[in-house]
Amino acid sequence: MARAIWKGHLSIGEHEVPVKLYSAVQDRKVHFRLLHASDLSPVHQRIVRKTDGTEVPKEERRKAFPIEGDEAVILQPDELDKLAPETSRDIELCRFVPAGVVSDQWYDRPYYLGPDEDDDSYFALAEAIGRKKVVGVARWVMRKKRYVGALQAAGPYLMMITLRRADQVLSVSAGDTTAKPDEKELKLAEQLVAFIEADFDPAQWHDEYRERVQKLIEAKLAGKPLKIAAPKRKKAEGGLADQLRQSIAAAGERKVA
Repeated sequence: MARAIWKGHLSIGEHEVPVKLYSAVQDRKVHFRLLHASDLSPVHQRIVRKTDGTEVPKEERRKAFPIEGDEAVILQPDELDKLAPETSRDIELCRFVPAGVVSDQWYDRPYYLGPDEDDDSYFALAEAIGRKKVVGVARWVMRKKRYVGALQAAGPYLMMITLRRADQVLSVSAGDTTAKPDEKELKLAEQLVAFIEADFDPAQWHDEYRERVQKLIEAKLAGKPLKIAAPKRKKAEGGLADQLRQSIAAAGERKVA
């Protein structure tokens, strides 16, 4: 496992389980360095005054919350520092809830929680959570920021997924829930779903843009031209039923191929 990014302990009442926090995902986006077009010298961004372009050092910058028009509330650095949560290594488990009640829109970023010395308590807790099929709602402070998370069993280990707050999650619009689809179109849609049913294999889903950029870089390093053809997607024609039939036919061709 990669290097731990934070250490703390799970707190359940009077019982504590020491843990280490690890990232469960990694940044694979394409990152570039910015260069000047004429002489290829590196360039960087600066914080400047909009009025005259003068650079503003960090100690002279202030944050302001816009109100209306040009009005804003100016906040001083020491005022914001006083509002930061108190530093702690406690991950407080507030309650356990059935796994199914936390739906996908609440989840934000996943982390692995590994044991830190007390392996027996750690693996016992992971197995108990897995057996009972529950999720632990937890809160903790990390790097001057308070988090809420969902503690889950991931095989014999534990995973913590940070949760979005209630005011961040939008509810789906009710709309017209009385309308019923046409039976023929419903059957065609069911056939389409059945045609592409398969096991989930995340290795199949590549970042095509990143791969194409990497090929371009390799070709330029080798001094070879790279012909890039934009992928063409055939448009389905006709009504929904016709489009579903075309989709089913296309799915069948892919399965045969």
